[in-house]
Amino acid sequence: MTLYGMIFSICFFLIVSFFFSAHTVDYANEAEISEKISIPIKSAAVSANKNPEPKTIETPELTDFYHKINQTMIDAAKTFNGDIGMTYVDLTTGKQISVNGTKEFYSASTIKVPLAMMIADKVESGSLKWEDQLTFNEKEDYEDGTGIIINNIQPQYSVRTLQEYNITYSDNIAKNMLYDTFGGDVKAKQALYAHFLQKETDWDDAKFTSEDAAKILKILYKEKASNVEYQTIYDYMKNTVFHERMETPTTAGKVAHKIGSYEGFLHDIGILETEQPFILTVFTKGQTDAGIAFISTITDQLWTIQKNNYPNE
Repeated sequence: MTLYGMIFSICFFLIVSFFFSAHTVDYANEAEISEKISIPIKSAAVSANKNPEPKTIETPELTDFYHKINQTMIDAAKTFNGDIGMTYVDLTTGKQISVNGTKEFYSASTIKVPLAMMIADKVESGSLKWEDQLTFNEKEDYEDGTGIIINNIQPQYSVRTLQEYNITYSDNIAKNMLYDTFGGDVKAKQALYAHFLQKETDWDDAKFTSEDAAKILKILYKEKASNVEYQTIYDYMKNTVFHERMETPTTAGKVAHKIGSYEGFLHDIGILETEQPFILTVFTKGQTDAGIAFISTITDQLWTIQKNNYPNE
């Protein structure tokens, strides 16, 4: 075979091998993979994967204890004439127990807690200052109901004052003026639901589940040790003027909570300071004031179990 013939044979062999090789690139599949990779992943999901919460090994004693908590919640729910959603979180282990935990309720004033947290975040980012003065706009900001601004409306209020009034007095006008810093209540609620719950909401009918509220309170509790403004929000919740629902003679001075009330919707969400602290979020829709008494009763029941029956280490 001539030299040219040998070169031709080698080239022909290489070409045939390339096209029939098992390693030939599937360009259609490659394009599909590239497209999938380009889809943005929510930062919350990424964080959860990188830093998963440690799983607690549940001892038989803890299992029995949680069964008692769960059964107490189930039995209590059966006594309520209306809709109920409850979530308990043991802040020592992270264990969560719910009854109708994914049932949606109109959020009412419970939404003021994550609003305050977002305001604190805006200040920390530098886009807002506590001493900034916000101007009252009657058309956008006036609202009847709870609060003290309504009794003596001033032209301007500092962000710090509005932040305190929003939680301590559940002030509706303060809430609306804080919404203004996001461009209005629509944008504020959209940002709030996306940030804390990674979901959307109908802005004019903002709803929470008891598990939604528990998730928000877990963030507040976890981060308040390193975030002075979250600690301040927690302190406002402890010093609220609403001494009812989760604040009972048993829990007085040992609960940071935020009530919500709108027509038949009567709620409370709180962090209770037993030796092993726990979160409780209760949402109700019933007749007259039935939800108020119900929340107080289940709070005391769970407080007693947590205090007296929590397993020793």
